[in-house]
Amino acid sequence: MPSSAWTSVLILDPEHDYVAMATRFEVRSRRHLVAIIGSTQELWQALPTTVGLAGYRFAVSPLQGTLSTLTAWRDRSTLEMFVRGPLHAALVTGTRDLMKASSFAGWVSPGAHLPPTWKTANERLDAK
Repeated sequence: MPSSAWTSVLILDPEHDYVAMATRFEVRSRRHLVAIIGSTQELWQALPTTVGLAGYRFAVSPLQGTLSTLTAWRDRSTLEMFVRGPLHAALVTGTRDLMKASSFAGWVSPGAHLPPTWKTANERLDAK
């Protein structure tokens, strides 16, 4: 599964509790995966300046037809502000018909345990 490296946005406080969020999006058809990746470019380019984002990475599995994200946020309110923001809302609306399934898992993690691993994220997503 091709994956980006973890990109840190904030200097992490090892004792602060951050909100980690893992997502997995399964497309209706693998041919839609390219369109969805293209649709995410504006959002991914804006991430480094997103208020409260501590870090992020993504992974694509063409054989499984999935796109996964892994993020950490300063707190729940900054995560919710991002989710309700115009870039994210437009992406959700524009790609909804291309999705077969979406999975989400969120948890609190001390800064000392960041960045989260794909192993942890996938275990949490699979448990949902």
